[in-house]
Amino acid sequence: MIKAAVIAGTPVDTRMGVEYLEKRSAEYCTPVVMPLYMPAAEDCDAQVRFQYSDYETKRRHLDEIFDAAIRDGVEDFFIYCNSLSGAFDFDAYAEEKGVKVYTPLQVYRKLGQKYGRVGLVAAHNLSAYKIEETLLEANPDMYVIGSGNMAIVSAIEHGLPAEEIVEKCGVKHMVKYMETCGCEALILGCTHFPYLRRELDKFCSIPVIDPADEMFTAMTGLK
Repeated sequence: MIKAAVIAGTPVDTRMGVEYLEKRSAEYCTPVVMPLYMPAAEDCDAQVRFQYSDYETKRRHLDEIFDAAIRDGVEDFFIYCNSLSGAFDFDAYAEEKGVKVYTPLQVYRKLGQKYGRVGLVAAHNLSAYKIEETLLEANPDMYVIGSGNMAIVSAIEHGLPAEEIVEKCGVKHMVKYMETCGCEALILGCTHFPYLRRELDKFCSIPVIDPADEMFTAMTGLK
């Protein structure tokens, strides 16, 4: 069994990451992942402040989280947060620490080779920028029609029903705009957003991509 630290921006999306891995692990005869809950911040506002802080501040805090997990025998780290994965170089950090880190940005490098035009819904514009930058590294000719919207994240954090969030935050209009612009797929660029997946499937006519699925496969070798 893989002992994996789930690190995300807030307690809510960290718990979502733990639940995601528990659900995926339960699909197999023998549980394959034991997820550990390790949030990086106490709420949305603290998360944004942390992600916009200087490198040394982020480094010190992540050292505390990673070093504690490593002492507990963890070698696999599941970064269940798009904005966090875009705010720090986890690939270089993993090599330095001698551990394996799985992030959404690693998935986006592959998506850049698959699509020519995508819609992107992110938590905020720093995250949208880093995701777009990663996609363009793989395909400089790609068009990314993006949006950063912390209001959606905040509504999910507060437990509003998905159908209410879609209505109040204009999600349907945003997705239709991206479809009108010729997007071939919609990337859920925030790990909060699968919360809206059932509602999105009701009106979204293009594939909806959740990077967590590819991260799970990369970590476990399972589909």
